[in-house]
Amino acid sequence: MSTNNLWSGRFDSAPDADVFAYGKSLPVDKRLVEDDITGSAAWARALEKAGVLSAADAALITKGLEEIRAAVRATPTLIDTADDEDVHAFVERELTARIGDAGKRLHTGRSRNEQVSVDFRLYLRRRIPEIQKSLRLLVAALTHQAESSRQSVMPSYTHLRRAQPVLVAHVWLSHAQVFRRDCERFDVARHEADLMPLGSGAIAGTAYDIDTAFLAKTLGFSRVTANSIDTSGDRDFVASFLFACSMAMVHLSRLAEDVILWTSEEFGFFELHDSVATGSSLMPQKKNPDPLELVRGKSGKVSGMLSGWLMTMKGLPIGYNKDLQEDKAIAFEAEDTVIGCARTSATVVRTLALRPSVTRTAASGLLLATEVADFLVGRGLPFRTAHEVSGKIARDLYESGRDYSTLTLADWKTYSDLFDEKIFAAVTPEAAVAARLTPQSTNPRAVQAALADMQQWLVAKETV
Repeated sequence: MSTNNLWSGRFDSAPDADVFAYGKSLPVDKRLVEDDITGSAAWARALEKAGVLSAADAALITKGLEEIRAAVRATPTLIDTADDEDVHAFVERELTARIGDAGKRLHTGRSRNEQVSVDFRLYLRRRIPEIQKSLRLLVAALTHQAESSRQSVMPSYTHLRRAQPVLVAHVWLSHAQVFRRDCERFDVARHEADLMPLGSGAIAGTAYDIDTAFLAKTLGFSRVTANSIDTSGDRDFVASFLFACSMAMVHLSRLAEDVILWTSEEFGFFELHDSVATGSSLMPQKKNPDPLELVRGKSGKVSGMLSGWLMTMKGLPIGYNKDLQEDKAIAFEAEDTVIGCARTSATVVRTLALRPSVTRTAASGLLLATEVADFLVGRGLPFRTAHEVSGKIARDLYESGRDYSTLTLADWKTYSDLFDEKIFAAVTPEAAVAARLTPQSTNPRAVQAALADMQQWLVAKETV
């Protein structure tokens, strides 16, 4: 009979090899080895504090755990090739092999149900800052483009139709704002993981006088879970993490779509750098935005991970169920995907070259119709009437294939006597952006303030 499992005492035969391999999670949860060691060391100290472990055994266990940590760091194949059921079994087996029977005392009063919870919470709390770092790298690239574009203008879009002239910087900062919000959303996910579950046992709590406040402080948690039954089956923090990943990927996909469009021959606003594009095996002229298309493609997979996990959770009775083992594989993949996509997008964005003459031409023409209406409003005409006048001018120009630059003052006055020579200065992209007055607008002063705020935020986050 196999004695390698943490639960083998109840059984009189070894587990079926295929079934055991099917349930084995070490190839996935080996990522938690550092956290399992950290949590186990704290648990040993708590057992000593409760009078369950002698000081000598606690010291021996702590020393043995740190030896395992050093061994895995030095030789990753130690865990990569191990045949244990999960990371907890690996650590306990290695510990016992190093220090003997004292290692068998470590699991006193503790269940893998709470052990995996503390491991995963510790993991997310240390890894979320790495995800945020990759997103800030993208924000920095977007901010760089905003600063480099100076006073260049381009069209904004609604319904994928040209809407109004805006500063190029304003567009880049709109994306930067989104990823800044994603960083804040990961703060929320990290806060949700900030609950110390040890002391909950398998489901009913532990029979030993464990100082959970001491454990929370030792492990860096600010709170202790309130209910042992809830704790054993709680994976809300995983769902929150996956939601944050999904939203980040949605935003990465939207940025990718914008850049793919803007760098196409049909738009031509920016030029992709050769180092972030690929070609065609057949068509020599092609310069394809493959990295961004992959970002766009991967976004759906991460959203699917969130949906799938919610479907897993919804059917479970309260308490721990083995279904919960599936959380780590999808969370790890979501983490890797967000980091990889954010870093790739940052490189693509940072190396883009603006074509200011193309963007200015695109920001001219009939999308200045709002400026015509506002001009008439400034001379006393009700906006709804001004809107009708401006719409008629736009329709006539569109049908004749012209724009506002072809109109003489006499032409303007055929539509309204309120037009005067100042209309010529009002219908330019630069006048349009300058006319916006609110702090969140594309007004150059507002955009400069927003740019400075974003730069200050990046600096502040780097110093935390």
